Amino acid sequence: MVNTIISWLFLAAIAQAIFLSIALLNPRQPEMRTANRLLSALLLIFSAIIGHAWLGLNHLYRDYPHSALAIVTLGLAVGPLLYLYLHAMLSDQPLGRRAWLHFVPFAVATLAMLPFYLRSADEKLAWMRQWHGWPWYLALAAVAKLLILFFYLRAGYRLVRRVPADSALVADLRRLMRLWLLSAVLSVAAVVMAAVDADLPLSVEAVDGGALMLFVFATAYTAMRLPLGYRPQTLPPPKPRYADKQLSTTDRDAFLARLTTCMERDQPYRNGDLKLEDLAAQVAMTPHELSQLINQHCGANFADYLNRYRVEALKISLQQTSASILDLALIAGFNSKSAMNRAFKKSTGMTPGEFREQAKTVA
Repeated sequence: MVNTIISWLFLAAIAQAIFLSIALLNPRQPEMRTANRLLSALLLIFSAIIGHAWLGLNHLYRDYPHSALAIVTLGLAVGPLLYLYLHAMLSDQPLGRRAWLHFVPFAVATLAMLPFYLRSADEKLAWMRQWHGWPWYLALAAVAKLLILFFYLRAGYRLVRRVPADSALVADLRRLMRLWLLSAVLSVAAVVMAAVDADLPLSVEAVDGGALMLFVFATAYTAMRLPLGYRPQTLPPPKPRYADKQLSTTDRDAFLARLTTCMERDQPYRNGDLKLEDLAAQVAMTPHELSQLINQHCGANFADYLNRYRVEALKISLQQTSASILDLALIAGFNSKSAMNRAFKKSTGMTPGEFREQAKTVA
């Protein structure tokens, strides 16, 4: 009876995970696309793992030989996806190509398992018949995966703690992190149960799948309270790495004057592909000096500093011409509508369309 109830709960969790993953692919705000895609991928991975646990709970592994070790490497992708999801949601900075390095262990493990995955169903069935319980190397791999998961959970929790808890929504996000941690603890319990092979009322699959169910249902509950397009206050900019190499007062004043003149006269910010190195060359500074100057004396990072000028240029254009907002945004230096809307609303508290209408009313 208990197994029947758990089995149906597993199926409900799988359905919930798939439904939520699809919903996340259509965010209300385009800037949330990366974060929601990461969470969507995470939920799909959990639906696959819960499905595998459902097969074990119902003693169906041997009926489906290709299920053997089918999800063994997926756990290595869970921690990175959790961390990168939180980073993408809490930071205005794009993840960049280096983010893919987090998935190197998952990619290496999957490639290593490829010869096994390519075996026939009969070969996999023969492999399953020779083991009672978990092989020692699978138990060792499970411990390694859990250690990696806890490392990323800790990193993710520290990331969330950097955001001031000035709203109930941020508090919900922190509560979700604690539930994720509880889910990981239950997974540890499942590994211990498998290692000691104890005769307990609940099977390993029930405990492990239950841990993942907790993750899915907790995430779904939070998603209902936390709108899918919501973005909390972003993380404060990181402390500069060059804090021990301060610019002198003379250099600072000269560099600031040179930078301001360049930005106002030459308007390099209108180049949507402008990089730190490009602007540094225009003002005869090193990228290190320019980055230090902007972060410490302009109160912004490089991207936000450029967006200040772009927003001001767009505000002027919106009041002077009836051209489309997107065309004016591209001329001002914005690369996309979502980037423009985010920066404009952050600066003015309204969308460009609202600003234009307000300007017409005042005129």
